[in-house]
Amino acid sequence: MKRLIYKITLCIISSAIFTSCEDLDVENTNQPDLVQALASADDVKSLLDGSTTNAFTHLIGFTGIYMNLMADQTTTTNAYLSFWNFADQPRVQINNSSTNADLGSHVGSNWSSLNNYIYSANTVIDLIEFKGNTMIVDDVDKTQEMLATAYFVKGLCQGYISLLFDKAYIVNPDTDLAALEFKTYKELNDVAIQNLDTAISLAQSDSSISLKIHNAYTIDNATFIKLANSFAAKILINLPRTKAEASTTDYNKVLTYANKGITEDFNPPTDGGYQFFNNMQDWSTYTLSDGAGYLPTDIKIASLFDETYPKDYPTDASVTPEPANSSDPRLDEYFEYVTAFGFLRESRGRELFTNYRHRRYFTNNDRGTDPGLSTDIFHTEELDYIKAEATLYASGAGAAKTILDNSVRFTKGGITTGDTPEEIEKALFYEYSIELDLGSTIGTQWMFMRRHDLLQTGTPLQFPVPGTELEITGDQLYTFGGESNGSQEGTADGSNSWNGN
Repeated sequence: MKRLIYKITLCIISSAIFTSCEDLDVENTNQPDLVQALASADDVKSLLDGSTTNAFTHLIGFTGIYMNLMADQTTTTNAYLSFWNFADQPRVQINNSSTNADLGSHVGSNWSSLNNYIYSANTVIDLIEFKGNTMIVDDVDKTQEMLATAYFVKGLCQGYISLLFDKAYIVNPDTDLAALEFKTYKELNDVAIQNLDTAISLAQSDSSISLKIHNAYTIDNATFIKLANSFAAKILINLPRTKAEASTTDYNKVLTYANKGITEDFNPPTDGGYQFFNNMQDWSTYTLSDGAGYLPTDIKIASLFDETYPKDYPTDASVTPEPANSSDPRLDEYFEYVTAFGFLRESRGRELFTNYRHRRYFTNNDRGTDPGLSTDIFHTEELDYIKAEATLYASGAGAAKTILDNSVRFTKGGITTGDTPEEIEKALFYEYSIELDLGSTIGTQWMFMRRHDLLQTGTPLQFPVPGTELEITGDQLYTFGGESNGSQEGTADGSNSWNGN
């Protein structure tokens, strides 16, 4: 069993070393070690810089499409890479079989990528804290800066794994790999916050510490500290799978982090050449020659702007809804009404149709080639909404209303918010769906909706450990989702579904 666990762990956390875990048929006591391959502090810094860039890129990456489909931000009947499976109504289970050719796109990528960045961070922590190395780069001591960065990357990636999966591994440089076992998402979340706290403490101890996002963009010490606090608040508030679970959140702790958070948008520019860019935006804003979106805006958005609008598209082929009506200028600024249906297929469910596409962030079907485009990782508006939600449950609706009335909801949307808890929750749902559409990290709307029980019956509340991993560990295959499973843990029961489904 010890040899098996060793093989599994290497497969999980060192995909940069091994191409295929299945090829490891015999024990090799001379396994290649990434630490041994790092010849200098420059090599270590390059590893860490690359992992930092890749971690942020992943958080605005392709896998966000699936979560937007589950949150009804986006719609499709396109079966490419299993898109339709995540949009279909009634909801269907996630196909977690290791034989599913698309598994790596929706479940596997988040698991393997985020764990790999944790492995890189652990390598740096091991070299500095456990092996006592000093990191001199270009005659400058970068030891504490690299350690702070490593703890930040580790905490960030562990945090997102806790938000996405029902369980995972907690691996540290001194972890006994023979005793490695799955931990719950709550346990992982606790560890993630601890590591972010360590990163914050290290950054506060030395004002020269900065954070390199990519080769052309570095943030200073004060911004680094604010960003780490912002992500800590976000990771805490996004953890609950249900409204009942959300009632146990320590909202004062959320506010402690949020109040030390960003005061300007964290919006690193693209570096050009499809290296650092928002791939979720790139796919979601792609517009076909007939004017329809490749991954068009779900009808949910129009129905939020205009409460008279249908919440499911009419199944009568002779009926096409007129444009929605709203005094909120963001309707026409962020979205566009079109009569073409693009790749939407009536045989796969006309109720999934829409007449809207994403206009905001559209740059002629190319979000990656040109340097200087926005990436929209963390806007101050999102932190406003986190503060408003946490304040609602910690202090009451009146204080939450004040935050929203001083946010873009009023200054841009012209909307004054009511002062009851129900009106605050309704306003937050509106703002998450509209203002933060494609303007945040992966899963933001899906996570908001699950903690308010707004998802449709049968929508997965979390991802399972990939079937390919379960096959290696010998654990039983399992999954989440499916309308008939709405009463089971990990699957939405539809008790407060936004559209009644």
